[in-house]
Amino acid sequence: IEDDSERDLIVSGAEFSRWAEVEASVTGLPLDLLVRARTQLVDLRTALRQVLGAISAGEAPPRSAIARLNRASRDAPEWGELDVQTLELRRRSSARREVVLIGRYARSAMELIADQKASVRRCGAPSCGMFYVATRAAQRWCSTQCGSRARVARHYSRLKSVPPSMPA
Repeated sequence: IEDDSERDLIVSGAEFSRWAEVEASVTGLPLDLLVRARTQLVDLRTALRQVLGAISAGEAPPRSAIARLNRASRDAPEWGELDVQTLELRRRSSARREVVLIGRYARSAMELIADQKASVRRCGAPSCGMFYVATRAAQRWCSTQCGSRARVARHYSRLKSVPPSMPA
C-alpha cells in the first residue's frame, strides 16, 4: 500500500524482472517463460488480490475475479502420465507453456482459497497490506517485522497526541 492505495509489487519492469529472477531460481521455471507470461501473470494477480481482499474483509469475492481464476485454470487442462522407464509421474498439457504456467498459478491460488479461506488476512501494518494465512487466531501481521513496525508507529502516534508539558 502506497499513499493509501494498493499497488502490485511486480507491475513495473524492474520489479517484475527482480521477481522473475527469484521465481525462476526457486521454482526452476525458465526465466524467458515468466517474462513472456508477464501480462497474464499481472492480470491474474489483480483478480487474485480482489478475491483475497474480499475474503479477508469477510465479504463475497467479485464474480468476475472468480471467473478469471476459473478461466485460467480451464484454459490449461493437464493430466498425469507415468514414464515407462522411470515410473515417475509427469504432468502433461496440450496448452502453450505460458498458458500452463498461468493455469498452475491459478489452481494453486484456488487451492489456498478453498483450503484456507477462514485464515486469509490482510496485514494491518502501515504500508504493508500483503495477504497471508494466519497461523494463530490473534495474528494481525504477516511477519514479526510488520508487527514491530505497527507497534512503533502506534507508539509514535500516541506521543504526537500528548501535549508537551509546560515547564514550572
